Amino acid sequence: MKQNKNEIINAESLNIDTTLEKLSKELKPDETLILDVGNNYFEQTDAIYDTLVMRGYDVRKSFKNGRNQILVSKKRQ
Repeated sequence: MKQNKNEIINAESLNIDTTLEKLSKELKPDETLILDVGNNYFEQTDAIYDTLVMRGYDVRKSFKNGRNQILVSKKRQ
């Protein structure tokens, strides 16, 4: 069984376009990327989440150690 690779990116200072560009370049099938959004100022978590869902990614929200996170993986085709 192949083990998933998880990478955590601090997304507090990233805008949605930068986040999508990074995901499209780096995220491979069977990998999960964790976007650490932090305190969710300006509903940043919801905006990133909605955009990723609309782009066809598998996305889940999480809250860990007092920080908002978005877990992103590529759908299998």
